[in-house]
Amino acid sequence: MNRHRLLTYIPALVLVILLCLAGGWDPAYTADQKVFVLCYHSFLGNKRFGGDISMQELRSQMDYFQSKGFHFISFADLLEGSVTGTQNLLLVIDDGNQSVYPAYQEILKPRHIKPMLAIYPSIIGKKSFALTWDQLKELSKDGCDIAAHGYYHELMNQKFYDKDKKGFLREIYDAKETLEKNLNKKITAFVYPNGVRADITKKTLKDAGYSYAFTITWGPVLSPISLNKDPYELSRYMIWRDHEKENWRMISGAILKASANGGTANTAITKVQAATHGTPAQVGHSPL
Repeated sequence: MNRHRLLTYIPALVLVILLCLAGGWDPAYTADQKVFVLCYHSFLGNKRFGGDISMQELRSQMDYFQSKGFHFISFADLLEGSVTGTQNLLLVIDDGNQSVYPAYQEILKPRHIKPMLAIYPSIIGKKSFALTWDQLKELSKDGCDIAAHGYYHELMNQKFYDKDKKGFLREIYDAKETLEKNLNKKITAFVYPNGVRADITKKTLKDAGYSYAFTITWGPVLSPISLNKDPYELSRYMIWRDHEKENWRMISGAILKASANGGTANTAITKVQAATHGTPAQVGHSPL
């Protein structure tokens, strides 16, 4: 290599070194296997609730990604390390709204999509807007993985821990115990309500026997899952209704770009999203 060509590489080399020293670049993001996790809530077509979309919108979104060459995987696939390539999607549906059952039967199952269902069990079989235990058991047996989503869907931050330690522990321990007892399967994943968490939350999850947790920050989940910097900070893109469909355009565009060029997380956007998009529990609590 001549001196002139060597000099052209120096600025790029310096940039890489500075990023590494500053902690701004993680070599794990160069992994060839990536999964992009989509967060949904309900499929009622109720425009009053931001986290809700219609069945037709769900169908259109699934078909859009499939037309772009994406494959839908299950959480079990991610754990097994059987994911290949960068065009992979995992659906996580929060809360346990009753609309999940027809959405799965009519739209997801025919497309061989096995979502992970993040459930807060205080509503299951008790509220008219929620799934029944029989429905949840059926979905579980059909290949839908189950995660805990708190017990009452509380925000799992330091403030909650300091104010009500017993209630904080119930969200983690009782949710796991109730789901395992009713579904006869081990629960290893937790999904933070609204993406809210703290160091004490992650420590308690680990103590309770959870191995993974999902939040709301844009970026890929790497496969094998052991490549992720923090298994209690796995990323998700939250699908949100807006009249101009800007949320969907931003998310779908970001995923297409990230799947092609390395998939760096955009935490600045998702902090705004998490702060302004209301409480997903409101969708689950809709009596419609």
